[in-house]
Amino acid sequence: MTYGISTPLAAYGVFLPILAETFGWSRGAVSAALSVNLLVGGLSGFVIGGLADRHGPRILLMATVVMAGAAFALVGAVHALWQLYLFVGLLGGIGMSSFYLLGAATVTHWFVTQRGLALALVLVGFNLGYVTGGPLAAWLIGAYGWRAAYAMLGSGCGLLTLGAALTIRLPRGGEVGPRPAAIAIGHSAAMEATLRDALRDPRQWLLNASWLCMGGLALMVNVHIVPFARDAGIGLGGASLALTAYGIGAAGGRLLGGVVSDRLGSVTTQRLAFLITALSLVALFWAPSHPALLGAMAAFGAGFAATDTLVVKIVPDLFGVRAIGAIMGVLALGWRSGAALGPAAAGFLYDATGSYAWAFGLAPAVALTSWACFALALRWPVSTRGRGRPG
Repeated sequence: MTYGISTPLAAYGVFLPILAETFGWSRGAVSAALSVNLLVGGLSGFVIGGLADRHGPRILLMATVVMAGAAFALVGAVHALWQLYLFVGLLGGIGMSSFYLLGAATVTHWFVTQRGLALALVLVGFNLGYVTGGPLAAWLIGAYGWRAAYAMLGSGCGLLTLGAALTIRLPRGGEVGPRPAAIAIGHSAAMEATLRDALRDPRQWLLNASWLCMGGLALMVNVHIVPFARDAGIGLGGASLALTAYGIGAAGGRLLGGVVSDRLGSVTTQRLAFLITALSLVALFWAPSHPALLGAMAAFGAGFAATDTLVVKIVPDLFGVRAIGAIMGVLALGWRSGAALGPAAAGFLYDATGSYAWAFGLAPAVALTSWACFALALRWPVSTRGRGRPG
């Protein structure tokens, strides 16, 4: 499911320069459509997460992924900028609000031990979308034109994801082993927190800030790496391979990060992952050649995906699973807010300066800021008075 719905998102950077050139729109304006998508999806996910806690994930997933597939398919018919904002921004935003959030929340219910690996196996589909999405979009555009390419990509991914969503459910009694009495994280043990508890907990807001920074980085790089590479003289096909390199690195980094965190702990693994992320962004900015660009993108994917998995893993360790859908909805809104800001800011900076120097040059500092927020969240002393029962 995560693979199917992430594919048109991964391909957006391939279509971005074509839409800009076809209609004379600025890159900032085209990027902003995806920003609207992410903000709308974040607000919708806040509601969807709470509903899933009460009614289960299946119906919500089925309805939203069909909307997402239809929205991206309709991009092939746009003739005005407001139509792009309607399809990609509004309809696509609501449609894509559930897959990552409910995928992570559902697998958290299913697995107690080896949860890091389990989450990685589910969320790796998001990265596999980048392995194939860029080259697939470039091939479809070359063979059929960009309008038909978007129609085929959206409808095909919508049908694939609907079929997967039909199989998803929460565990029934006896299908999952007992949870540990408590999991010590930082200065307190995991609690079965309500949404109200989490909203009053500084650790949730620190994790939210950390995820906001990483969401901004991930989408900024992935949306603009193809035009960044094309500005360096690389053709569309070769530039789209940057997304493939990212996807391969992210798939490996997510799986490895999940396995290592189950053995060495989240803090040590997360520290290494953030270091890789920051160094890869430095290398990406100074990449002297196409092979170096691909290598930097693979390293960035590995570092980012590992950090992303570990933020998701730490949430039930801190707050339990009583209101996991709603709490993940709040955190997803933070991630999506950053992801909305990053591509649009980079696009408008490019329009103003004619260069990606500011956007890509500041990226390593944003990665280090994200790490600082994550580390502080785990060290923050929190009183358990008035909160739910220990997990």
